[in-house]
Amino acid sequence: MIGIEMDEEKNRTKDAAAEQKRHWVRITRACNNRCLFCLDRENQNGSVITMEEIVADLKRGLDSGARRVVISGGDPTVHPKLPEIVAKAKSLGYGHVQIITNGRMLAYPKFAADLKRSGLDEVTLSLHSHIEADFEEMTGVKGSYKQALAGLLNAQKQGFIVSVDIVINEINYRTLRETLRFYIRLGVSEFDLLYPIPFGDAWTNRKRLFFSPEEAHAYLSDAFALSKDSDLYIWTNRLPAQYLEGFEDLIQNPVKLHDEVRGMGPELSRLVERGEPMSCKGERCDYCFMKGFCADLEELLEKKELAARPEPLCLRSAAKRKKPVPIFRMDKDFTLQAFTDFHIAHRYFVKSLRCRECRHTDSCDGAWIGDIRKKGFSILKPEANL
Repeated sequence: MIGIEMDEEKNRTKDAAAEQKRHWVRITRACNNRCLFCLDRENQNGSVITMEEIVADLKRGLDSGARRVVISGGDPTVHPKLPEIVAKAKSLGYGHVQIITNGRMLAYPKFAADLKRSGLDEVTLSLHSHIEADFEEMTGVKGSYKQALAGLLNAQKQGFIVSVDIVINEINYRTLRETLRFYIRLGVSEFDLLYPIPFGDAWTNRKRLFFSPEEAHAYLSDAFALSKDSDLYIWTNRLPAQYLEGFEDLIQNPVKLHDEVRGMGPELSRLVERGEPMSCKGERCDYCFMKGFCADLEELLEKKELAARPEPLCLRSAAKRKKPVPIFRMDKDFTLQAFTDFHIAHRYFVKSLRCRECRHTDSCDGAWIGDIRKKGFSILKPEANL
């Protein structure tokens, strides 16, 4: 009973962290790595954002209600004024300042100490393997492995909150458990496991990076099993939920869809306002976490209204069938935020891999993501073909 209560408390802590309002500020269009899966390569021209632009962006975040800022790039550590930017964020009113970095510049003790004095709270390091050859194959830079490890150790010495991002891909998924254990032994207790998405260099290098989650299932499950340690916090990012059966507490909080929508905002707005198709539509869709959302939005634009998905037959009751069906209608007050809320609440459904054997599989969308995260995929009871 105590173990269950501890798990529930841990999940509440994780969800509270995921739902905390953050403002992302990009300060460079440059990076000192050349990662195979970089989503941002086409936007990198070696430049840094001016202090004037950065301060204006920081103020916009505060105006939106955020008190936590995430500073990113490119890589933010190549900006010559990063300590000054951190100090400015603090003086403006941010209570928590975080950077996302490959960690190489933190190998220089003075640089790490300067960031500490400036008020930096948290460092998220992109460390995609514990194996030097694999690490440097992914980063594209010789010597980056030892430098990044030195950066990790310096970040810990300075007392920063330290977490590790790992992009799961064809190169590293077989050793993911060992990679997690390696960094755990170095004192890391927070990890975000990211699934590659079909943009930037990740799409260009898809033959080297993309893998079958089904074929990798056993390896991934071995790694996910480490999350049962009460002192270890693991999040997943864009990982298809159906491969997390038995580890439903690792399914990404659906509220994170709002971050994805904000990132796709310009293209989604052009689709809504001018009917311009998404530039990524086509072959990439089958690899994309946002496939269901985009399909829903296109259906809404075509039909002008969209109804909530019905519960799967294995969960329906006569009483529930009598309830009115929520409907989202396209009108002059349309906003992407409101539509995203509707999609999360009424259209974001997932299936178990077991559902393939159900005689209703072709006509059923599975169960609502909120129920799956709370109750587990075990609530789904596939009906065998007669």
